[in-house]
Amino acid sequence: MLAYIIRRLVYGLVTLLALSLVVFLLIQASGGGPLDRLKLNPRMQGVIAQLTEQWGLDKPVMQQYFTWLKNFVTPQDVAAADGLTVLFGKIGLRSMFPIVAVLVAGAYTAWAFMAKIARPWWRPFRAFSLVFVWFVSLWLAKSRLVFSLSWGDSFRGDGAVWDNIFGAAGATFRLGIAALVLALIIGIPLGIYQAIRQYSFFDQVGTTLSFVAFSTPIFIIGVGFQLLLALYLEKWTGVKLFFVTGMTDPGYNSLGTMAQLGDVVRHLALPALSIALISIAAYSRFQRASMLEVMHSDYLRTAKAKGLPRRRVILKHALRNALIPIVTLVSLDIAGIIGGAIITESIFGWPGVGRLYIQAINAVDYPTIMAVVMSIGIGIVVMNIVADILYGVLDPRVRYD
Repeated sequence: MLAYIIRRLVYGLVTLLALSLVVFLLIQASGGGPLDRLKLNPRMQGVIAQLTEQWGLDKPVMQQYFTWLKNFVTPQDVAAADGLTVLFGKIGLRSMFPIVAVLVAGAYTAWAFMAKIARPWWRPFRAFSLVFVWFVSLWLAKSRLVFSLSWGDSFRGDGAVWDNIFGAAGATFRLGIAALVLALIIGIPLGIYQAIRQYSFFDQVGTTLSFVAFSTPIFIIGVGFQLLLALYLEKWTGVKLFFVTGMTDPGYNSLGTMAQLGDVVRHLALPALSIALISIAAYSRFQRASMLEVMHSDYLRTAKAKGLPRRRVILKHALRNALIPIVTLVSLDIAGIIGGAIITESIFGWPGVGRLYIQAINAVDYPTIMAVVMSIGIGIVVMNIVADILYGVLDPRVRYD
């Protein structure tokens, strides 16, 4: 397993390197530049020359790329910091470092107990290594390290790209997690029930609605929710249940704890549901098809013939194998949270990374565009590796030797 993970990481690095080169060349070939607006003013020629030299825009394209690549992977600052905010404030590696450290320790613990190594030294080594790994991870969590990379400065004059992206990541993280939770708790049970009640009226209605939701563009879904569940619902009932823009009310800090929670939910509901609706349709269809395939397998017929309760047959024997295709789908959805939120954040005025990405494209802000695209790429590579590991957990037949 460890050799397989290392091999996949090497392949992932090569993939990310190729992605960065292709995206950088496409941006350069797209026409236009960050200084085009200044060129319209004859008095800005001196400023244009200064910025061109400062940003290296007068250098060959490949030299610009290698300069960007060097900066992208170069550590800028490593130090201890105060404060730890994850879901509801600014999110950076001062908050991600403890999370990553504990997740890595948890993943190593799971692998250590799953690995089948018949060596006399393995058990004492496993005990020692687990103590060491957890000690280091908890120390890192306690130290609250700040680790930043030199991703350059925004061409729009907004400061460091690293700070801009991780300053907006908290909002995107909140929105994406809410959408993912909604999709999982609705889509997967819906697909299971449709498979159990195949060709029933509920199954036919669910299939129709899934196809409609899956084929509807997300901007139509978002605007439709704004009209129906916010504007028209308030008009019909006289009660404002949901908000159509922003993340919190201007007077959020003066509210009580429960009032703050209600305000967050009312702002979060519509954008999260807009993103989740398409995932719900996809999860339910994939889960239904996977469950039907498993339920007609020989080993499940044998379980039924033994007289096992129907609930146990479905939940213990059928569902575990039927979840394998969903693992791939969910892992890609987690990695694509930023990509899925780009349009939604623009519609609902959500101050996240997706909205920042749209602004960067409009301003031809190369460093921000590259940083966002590479962040999505890194997420996809990592989550694919996680999905492959989960295959082995869900299906004992999967081996990575």
